[in-house]
Amino acid sequence: MNYAEIVRQKLSEGFTTCKDIGESIGIKYNHKSYPALKSAFGRFKNGETLKEKEVEVPKTTSELIAIDFNKRAESAKVKELNAKYNHLLAEYENSEKRFDALINIKQPVEITRIEPYLSESKNEAIPIVQLSDCHFEESVDGRTINGLNEYNLDIATIRWNKIIQNSLKMIHHERNNSDISQMVLWLGGDFITGNIHTELRESNLLSPTQATRFAKEKIITAINFYLKYGNFDKIIIPCNYGNHGRTEKEKFVSTGYRNSYEWMMYNDIADYFSNNKKVEFIIANGIYVYLDIMGYMNRFFHGDYIKYQGGIGGLTVPLIKSIQRMNQQQVANYNFMGHYHQRWQATKDCFVNGSLIGYNAYAQSIGASPEEPQQGLNILNKKYGMISSMSIYCR
Repeated sequence: MNYAEIVRQKLSEGFTTCKDIGESIGIKYNHKSYPALKSAFGRFKNGETLKEKEVEVPKTTSELIAIDFNKRAESAKVKELNAKYNHLLAEYENSEKRFDALINIKQPVEITRIEPYLSESKNEAIPIVQLSDCHFEESVDGRTINGLNEYNLDIATIRWNKIIQNSLKMIHHERNNSDISQMVLWLGGDFITGNIHTELRESNLLSPTQATRFAKEKIITAINFYLKYGNFDKIIIPCNYGNHGRTEKEKFVSTGYRNSYEWMMYNDIADYFSNNKKVEFIIANGIYVYLDIMGYMNRFFHGDYIKYQGGIGGLTVPLIKSIQRMNQQQVANYNFMGHYHQRWQATKDCFVNGSLIGYNAYAQSIGASPEEPQQGLNILNKKYGMISSMSIYCR
């Protein structure tokens, strides 16, 4: 029995109370079915006039679906409005923060002065000039390498003189910041090319002995220049012989110095300056020269024993491994090497020198990148360690 429909019908017939409606359909006031009628009518008091709005009218399935859909649509709209409101609120808060920041920036600040620091005391420093891989007598014909370089005895002399001049100019500039009274002049080998390859016998402009005398004159000239214009109390000259200046085609290890034109040349130059107390030579009979400079141990070596064969990472990985092995023999803070004709800081503690000869046919044949002829200058500070590594150009 649909009590709600019955109530609606009875109301239209003029019944005004739930009791009267119940009696009209045969349901006594205390009948067991009366609670169902009561539930349909809603809450009421005995004798009250029943209003139509208190009657619950059942909904069809489609009506219920429509109602639910509308409720969900309204809920989604409310969520969207809440999201927009929260976004606008966040934007407003950010705008307030930016506004406050701008207001704070425009607040007046107290202006102070920085007085110039005119201290007469400077940290002690020593420049390390790196000279290697000049290959003085080797000829580079620009026509064989697309005009990328040219090299002969006259060009070698011009470049050498410019390197020496520019190095001292850079050292004088550094004296604005550091107390420099000494210098280290590293002679790193391969000043001559020699006849270790058959092709070199044909292309070199001088024989090995002639080239050695040519290099000897250039080095003595450079040392005299530093003595005259450098204002140095002492010049320390560590010397490594290279792999090109050997007397034999085969490379010797333990007796390499005995078969080196450069080792002989270094000793001749040391004899030339033997009476000058400002000049000190340290000539290697082996691969390495170790030199303590203001408490920092420095290792000098030519570098031809370090091989990488074009592996990933280039020279860096094998060089790190080699330095680790070297440090097992004797620890060094800094390393200086040449041989590879590429000036760069290979690791944090190793500096590879460039070359004076520059790009040639051999470099092009192995796919090496052209590099402007250059040498290296490092500044070792007593307090801070190695503070600078610079290129010395021939221009």
